[in-house]
Amino acid sequence: MKDNSHQQAFNFLPGQWLDVHIPAIAQAGGFTITSTPADAKELPIPENPVDLLSEGELAPLPESQGRVPYVELAVQNSPGNPSAAWLWRPNEEIIGKELNIRVGGSFVWPPTGINISDVKNAVFVAGGVGINPLISILSHLNNNQPQTPTPSTIHILYTSRLPHGHETLPADEVLDQVLFLRRLRQILLSQETSHRLQISLDLFLTNVAPSSDLLTSGSPSDITIHSSRISDSDLRFAVGSKENGLDPCETVCYVCGPPAMTDSIVERLQGMLGEDAEKRIFFEKWW
Repeated sequence: MKDNSHQQAFNFLPGQWLDVHIPAIAQAGGFTITSTPADAKELPIPENPVDLLSEGELAPLPESQGRVPYVELAVQNSPGNPSAAWLWRPNEEIIGKELNIRVGGSFVWPPTGINISDVKNAVFVAGGVGINPLISILSHLNNNQPQTPTPSTIHILYTSRLPHGHETLPADEVLDQVLFLRRLRQILLSQETSHRLQISLDLFLTNVAPSSDLLTSGSPSDITIHSSRISDSDLRFAVGSKENGLDPCETVCYVCGPPAMTDSIVERLQGMLGEDAEKRIFFEKWW
């Protein structure tokens, strides 16, 4: 979805959703924004774009250095959802159509109700499509913007299932089936280069056998893959322990996933974060 009108700025916080009102459809469709606020701002092409070649010569930068503003939405192909079905129609049938939109949601970064300067560690727990709002937040934190408050340490605990028939695919292709995992790994690579944030990613694949190549010879070095659900010890290490030198009282947690999983994770975290734990746990349930 692109905004080329330039009539007014489109502002939102990472983690929010968008109500989309489509002509001739009475009920609005709610879709998570998976891009960042910076993506919704125009990136102009430099007047005289140049790039320095290895030989010392100058050459024009590609046109992609400029970019029109855009908003990326997570829209599942659901024929039973009129708004989603409309957005999945062929491009030529919907491009150029005018829609009314409204931003909503309080599951956002920066966290509300606490002093962000006291936050040194952030834990993001996602279950399945619960990764959608978190990918916006994590991509936002990955942007090197001085006005963005960032913790020094981030732990991502992501639980998912692989599609049927994954056993026949090479390891890299199998992992590409996990929603937004490629983007998460790009964020890790970016921070490995910049050393601005310390990020770890644990992937919990609940339908993979412990003997799977993904956990042995095929396991990538940038993430840790488990053939289990998220345990208490996984949560306790992420929020802070003597092992990693992090203080649970300086930790915030974001949890998004199916209701039963979210309730379970939140309840366990409340016993681990210490004083005022309820103020430092933010969650959203996906039905």
